[in-house]
Amino acid sequence: MAVQTVGVVIEHDLSDRALVELVSRCGYRPVLLDFEQPSESQVNPVGAVLVRDVTRLRAVAADARCVGARIAVVLSHQGQREVMVPRGVTVIPATDDAPKHLRAFFTEVLGEPRPVDAVSLSPREREVLTTYVMGATVEEVARQHFLSTSTVRTHYRRASNRYFSAGRPVTNKSHLLLQMVADGWIELPGRDGGAAASN
Repeated sequence: MAVQTVGVVIEHDLSDRALVELVSRCGYRPVLLDFEQPSESQVNPVGAVLVRDVTRLRAVAADARCVGARIAVVLSHQGQREVMVPRGVTVIPATDDAPKHLRAFFTEVLGEPRPVDAVSLSPREREVLTTYVMGATVEEVARQHFLSTSTVRTHYRRASNRYFSAGRPVTNKSHLLLQMVADGWIELPGRDGGAAASN
């Protein structure tokens, strides 16, 4: 399953915010990658990386979060001479058509975005609830994730309430499985028995 998170290499200017907003509007989750600050100890992989300064490509290649991610360079030709971009890196000119090209890049690399109206679940909620809806009992989930059974039930209750508030009632774990699949939080194996491969 493709990681539907886009790393945005920040340059500490106003364009950072615009690029993050554009990623969100395309239906993907942006994560800021700041190579001027030490990275967090927890490594959460990204499926794609957006860079605006080609001098950052070496840092992207060395960052554990970016292993296997596809890279796009958003280039403004304003005041720049011809720039050499390594093979395999997508170049997106910073023109009025950039949003259209970024959407096409994201779709090719990450697949279709999760629905914009998807119910929000934290990474921990998704982890715990995925184990639960895929067949484990509350007790098995609690043991596997080092939680109490009441915490597992709380995760389920909170998620059910959010789906109910969104007009998508969940009354059992099968309903929750269907809703999480619909929102893109869980990808079921394909017809051939394997999960869809991602590049």
